[in-house]
Amino acid sequence: MAAPRLVLASAPGGSAFMEELFEVVADAVRSVGGRAETHTGPLPESEDDDAVFVVVPHEYLVVLPEKQRPRPDQLRRTIAFCVEHPGTRTFDTSAGLLPQFGGAVDINADSTGELVRRGHDVRRFQLGYTPLWDRWGGDLDSPRDVDVTYLGTAEHRRSALLARAARDLDGLEVRLLTPPHEPMVKPRPDFLMGRAKHEHLARSRVLLNLHRESSKALEWVRVLEAACNGCVVVTEPSRDLAPFTAGQHLLVARETVVGAATAAMLRDGALERSIRAEAYRFVREELDMAPSARALVDLAAELAERHPAPARSGRPVRTSAAIAVPADGPLAVDTPSWDPRFRGAESLGADPGADRRLAARLTVERAETARRTDGVVRTPAALPLAPSGGTRADDVDVLIVRRIGDPGVAALVDDLARGTTVPAGVFVCEDGTVEPGGPKPYDVLHHPVARGAGHAYNRLLASSQADLLLVLDAGMRCSPHLVARLLGAVRAGADLAHCPVADAELGLVGALPPEARRLARLPYLGSGYLVRRTVLEELGGWPEDPWSEGLEHHGFWLGIADRGDRTELVQQVLLSRVVPDPPARPVDLDPQRAWAATNAKR
Repeated sequence: MAAPRLVLASAPGGSAFMEELFEVVADAVRSVGGRAETHTGPLPESEDDDAVFVVVPHEYLVVLPEKQRPRPDQLRRTIAFCVEHPGTRTFDTSAGLLPQFGGAVDINADSTGELVRRGHDVRRFQLGYTPLWDRWGGDLDSPRDVDVTYLGTAEHRRSALLARAARDLDGLEVRLLTPPHEPMVKPRPDFLMGRAKHEHLARSRVLLNLHRESSKALEWVRVLEAACNGCVVVTEPSRDLAPFTAGQHLLVARETVVGAATAAMLRDGALERSIRAEAYRFVREELDMAPSARALVDLAAELAERHPAPARSGRPVRTSAAIAVPADGPLAVDTPSWDPRFRGAESLGADPGADRRLAARLTVERAETARRTDGVVRTPAALPLAPSGGTRADDVDVLIVRRIGDPGVAALVDDLARGTTVPAGVFVCEDGTVEPGGPKPYDVLHHPVARGAGHAYNRLLASSQADLLLVLDAGMRCSPHLVARLLGAVRAGADLAHCPVADAELGLVGALPPEARRLARLPYLGSGYLVRRTVLEELGGWPEDPWSEGLEHHGFWLGIADRGDRTELVQQVLLSRVVPDPPARPVDLDPQRAWAATNAKR
């Protein structure tokens, strides 16, 4: 009996990553003499079809519309191709679906072992080198213009680790690509596909690898793609590194110091070059997919013999995989919101039953406040913003609003003055707040009574004359490279440039590009952007109505998304939020002595 034809099927609207992986597996099967093809859509069938199917269970049976899902007799001739790690929700979904399939393979050692422990017959499919991923060719002298690349879906744990590593990676050329955890069907600013992804890895010196959720397993596909392109992997500890050896094929560092370890390795050119060469040699010479490809063909033959293809039937019947997703695709549940009060919100918008009397009262109070306030007190800068070795950008002004409860702006202004590129001027509005007296290197607009951040930003905009405005909040600190990196993106043609912001609680916020569908449900973008004056003037500035208080930046981003302005996400953490430290106490400075002194009084 001839070996069956393998059809590796993906669901329309599913992840492009799975389709790319199936192209690699199909190529490996053909290289050992098997028949294999990739397919998108419902499982194909004909009267004399000898096909055996391969699908990724947690995606195919979930994304495919219910009426198009495989019949039970088709699933008995289908191999589940498992790719998820224990400790993730998608792994549990896959495990729950396996009893419906005729057979199963898994690309990870830890998940294969866990599925076997749960009673499933699962065989290991060892991934390895493929020419379809190799865009480098082993030339150790080829240039690499990106120091650190991160490729991983947005998730709170990963986000927090990237925020912590930001200071260690400052000054390096970093690309953090953190797309939302949802099916990616086409390229995005934060998601590279196929050749573009592999060419980017061939330009990168280091790939930073972090685990998702509670998983401790190595992300094998990502690591192999990097090794095939000479990109050195720095990963947090993983329980299934074998057959890789730490220090020889990749670098392993505790999750809290991966940034510092990466920076240290990049300063050691000899170590970097050694790992790059040895990892590439190892995957090319010792990680051969041929044995796994032959085993997959043999498993397909077993299924074809046990479950002959039935005559073509009529209308498919519903399988037992009763799992559904919204028709428009899910939004990432881990998208960090700029305002933590909205974290995890399913939807936002006006409530038809809202108390309109409250809105009217707030509007009247705002107008009365403006009438009673004796104008706006402006204090021009008494000192120039003295750059410490950087170049000055005469077309850039900085707008900062300080609200009640915000820390002072002196440290932030000092950061700007120490930058590699220094703005022409800084304009600060004290909206109901007061800073200590004395000369300052920035203009101050003082609202004795708070008028709202939207009004404050609009007044600052009118005070500035620069063509480009860097919009910040008082509770921030910035990298010396902030202005230079954002300015480079705008001068390259963008109307607006922004970057992720490190937050002590939320990890990274603002790490996604503006999308109208996502902004309609979550205020995930805030301040920290460089924008052309013409764009602000056409938008009419920032919203000032009382209901927008606290959401002024969200209103701005909604306008940007609706207009379709060209935006650029500079994929490096160049801003952080300030968490004011509490007053120092003896227990903080010397906890053992404080403990002893307290117990001595008993």
